Amino acid sequence: MIDVYRTIIKVLETNRKKHNPERIDYIVSWEEPDRVKGLDLEATKKRVCELIKTKGLKDKVIANQLGITPQAVNKWRHKGTFFVIENLYVLSGLLGVSVDKLLVPKAVKKCSFNIE
Repeated sequence: MIDVYRTIIKVLETNRKKHNPERIDYIVSWEEPDRVKGLDLEATKKRVCELIKTKGLKDKVIANQLGITPQAVNKWRHKGTFFVIENLYVLSGLLGVSVDKLLVPKAVKKCSFNIE
């Protein structure tokens, strides 16, 4: 976070010197998951299933990697049950995305701070 802050300050100082030598205030804002609210399991399942479909992975391939049966994979993909959370690491590797990209939070909080 400190490195990001320093980078932002450097860019702002460079722009300030080019455009206006007076002091300018900036507001930097971003969104991040509200970890207190937890995960939206249904949306997470939907995202994982969409990524599997996009990658063209078959239930048998996923099952072999996870050490479970293809029927178990089919069950959590199509019948409303949810897979074991520990399998997210293997799924993220199969899908080529980070675990954070698989998870869908229930809520997002907005953060901001003022740079003077």
